[in-house]
Amino acid sequence: MPLLRDPTRSRGRLAVARTRIVRVVVRWRAGPAWKSGSPEQQTGWDEHAAFIDDLIERGIFVMGGPFADYSGSHTLLENVSEEEARELVLQDPFVATGVFELDDVRAWNVYVDKLARPQ
Repeated sequence: MPLLRDPTRSRGRLAVARTRIVRVVVRWRAGPAWKSGSPEQQTGWDEHAAFIDDLIERGIFVMGGPFADYSGSHTLLENVSEEEARELVLQDPFVATGVFELDDVRAWNVYVDKLARPQ
């Protein structure tokens, strides 16, 4: 059975799912200081990792990591608004060192999340 099909509606039309949570998607591009290789090989990795660990402990950082070609990265945040997320991520030490440049910050209405813990 399709995930968005509403069994209470006739003819199997898709129903609009209710948003369970609003998350924020952050897209990064490699900055001028990005060296060839993985994030762990970049200047300021330990400081960046500590920053991310803090966001995880605070229940803000959900998921993130570099693109396979290391041209940038995506970050998924929750429990913050789009504006709060923008201010917060600009505090990442990788921004100050020029490893990352902020590309985009957008609120995202999540309709389907197979990774979420059952409530």
